[in-house]
Amino acid sequence: MLRISFLLVSILSVVSCSSVRVIDSERASKLNADLGVAYMMKGNYEQSLAKFKKAIKLNPDNGRAYLYTAELYRRLNEDARAVEYYEQAIDVAPEDAAINNNYGAYLCGKKKYDEAFRYLKLALLNPVYPDRAEVYENIGVCYEAQGNIKMARENYIKAISLKPYLSNSLLAVAKLDFDDNKITSAKKYITYFNKVAKDTSESIWLNILIARKSGNRKTIESLSWSLANKFPKSKEAKLLKRLRASGDF
Repeated sequence: MLRISFLLVSILSVVSCSSVRVIDSERASKLNADLGVAYMMKGNYEQSLAKFKKAIKLNPDNGRAYLYTAELYRRLNEDARAVEYYEQAIDVAPEDAAINNNYGAYLCGKKKYDEAFRYLKLALLNPVYPDRAEVYENIGVCYEAQGNIKMARENYIKAISLKPYLSNSLLAVAKLDFDDNKITSAKKYITYFNKVAKDTSESIWLNILIARKSGNRKTIESLSWSLANKFPKSKEAKLLKRLRASGDF
C-alpha cells in the first residue's frame, strides 16, 4: 500500500494545477457521496441528501452519487424522484454495472419486467463486476414474479455457483424445489442455508414442512417452538397457530 500511495503522489506532483483541481473535485465528490451513504444507512436522510447533492455539484459525472440519491428517494417511496435520479445515473455512467443492477432491481419491484431484464443483463456485461451473483439473483426474482419457475431456478443456481453462501438464492431454490415435490433437493438447499445464514420465519417454516414430510415429530415441535418464539408476529407463526387450532397440523 505504501508503494502505491507513493507512486500516486509522484504522479500528482507533476500534473498541472487545473488537473489537480479536477482530481480534488472528483475525490471530494466521492467522499461526500460515501458520507451520504453512511448517513442514509443510519436513517439520517436529511444529512444524506445534502451530501449527495454536494457530491453531484462537485462532480456532475459522478454516476454513483445519482444512484445513491435514487436509492434514498426509493426508501422514501418517492418514485418519480427515484426514477429521475436512476435515469441520470444511467446517462452519466451507462456501463456502470452497479447502476444497471440497482435500476433493474427497482424496475423489477415495480413489475416492469422487460425493462428490468434489459438493465440487469447490461450489468452482466461487465465480467469483473464483483456482485454478478446478486445480478443473477435479481433476475431470478423477476422470473419468479412472472411465474417462470424454470428460469427463476436456473438464475438462482447461477447466483449460488458464484457465491455459495448467497442466502436468498439458497432459500429460494429450497422453496421452489419443495413446491415441486423435490424434497431431497429442497432439504439439501435449506441445509446449506442453515449453515450460512440466520434463521428467518420463512426458513424455519420450510424446515417444519420438510420435517413434516418425513414425520419427524421431535424436529417439528422444536422448530415450531423456535418459530413461535423468534418470530411471533410473522405470517408463518400465525399460520402455524391457525393450523394447530383447527387440528390440521
